[in-house]
Amino acid sequence: PSQQLLALINDILEISRLEQGNVSMEIKTFDLRSSMETWTSPFQAQAQARNKTFELSIDIKDNLIKGDPARLGQVINNLVSNAIKFTREGDRISVSLRQMDEGKRNNYLFVVEDSGTGMSEEFLPKLFDPYEREIRFGAKDVMGTGLGMPIVKNLVTRMGGQITASSTLGKGTVFSVTLPFDVGDAPQTAPAVEAP
Repeated sequence: PSQQLLALINDILEISRLEQGNVSMEIKTFDLRSSMETWTSPFQAQAQARNKTFELSIDIKDNLIKGDPARLGQVINNLVSNAIKFTREGDRISVSLRQMDEGKRNNYLFVVEDSGTGMSEEFLPKLFDPYEREIRFGAKDVMGTGLGMPIVKNLVTRMGGQITASSTLGKGTVFSVTLPFDVGDAPQTAPAVEAP
């Protein structure tokens, strides 16, 4: 319970910072492909331990992008941990990343799909509202603050992107996030110093 309380306090602080615009993005060049692999690997292990199928597919040309890796990691983390949370043994979770354009600034499409408990049609429009939670069937014991999704939505909007969710009760859920990123700068190699 104390851990849950701590999670709730952290989420409340985060959502109020976001709502007041007190969140600065730290833009830097990072490797999107290896970051995605790093972010999803603990979930891959969790899924395996619980007899769930976990797939990751990455189809991008520009691995180096300019963005805030910590914030993007937070978005991916939230979406994938939800997929793990709301799936049962034998269910499937798939995470995919695709580059939509080729240029100096490109859209990247992140999709997190699961064959889990899903959500009702009535709840979907409220998904991104703070403190809204739905007791999904078979998920009564799933703990959460009801703030994960509003935080995700806020971060995605702040990064100039869009998030959509589609779901069928008992069949699963699909989250799609489209985010624009500039191509990152290749690391500068130091010029070779000639021996005198």
